[in-house]
Amino acid sequence: MSVVTYFRSGKPKPSEGRLRKLLTNFGHRCADIIEAVAEARLHRAMIEAELYLKRCKHSSKNDDDLPVLR
Repeated sequence: MSVVTYFRSGKPKPSEGRLRKLLTNFGHRCADIIEAVAEARLHRAMIEAELYLKRCKHSSKNDDDLPVLR
């Protein structure tokens, strides 16, 4: 039986529907996390560019560290 025939053969089993829904939700959550990390990186780069006019990069181990020149 081909894949196309299998999917056209009728209504999916309840367990398949739940699994599909679970995987879809998991995929959406992963995409949300990736988007949030990318947005945080973008904001950090914008703040560094605004504060230091792209002359140095903020690299801090403690709160009292000075920015490090490139």
